[in-house]
Amino acid sequence: MKRFFIGGVAKRFNLNPRTIRYYERIGILPKAGRTESGYRIYTGEAIKILEFILRAKTLGLKLDEIKEI
Repeated sequence: MKRFFIGGVAKRFNLNPRTIRYYERIGILPKAGRTESGYRIYTGEAIKILEFILRAKTLGLKLDEIKEI
């Protein structure tokens, strides 16, 4: 299983890492796993969810609406 760190995910989607942490905090992105030293690790499934969130936003959905889906 491939794992991704928050910096790589942020760069891939042209996002600020704070945005990704915010999505976790409000519950639309599952909490990331952690390394022993505390770094966030994202799975391929989390990447797919983030892709969905960003696509839904481009369609005009608000974060509350995306969370309901």
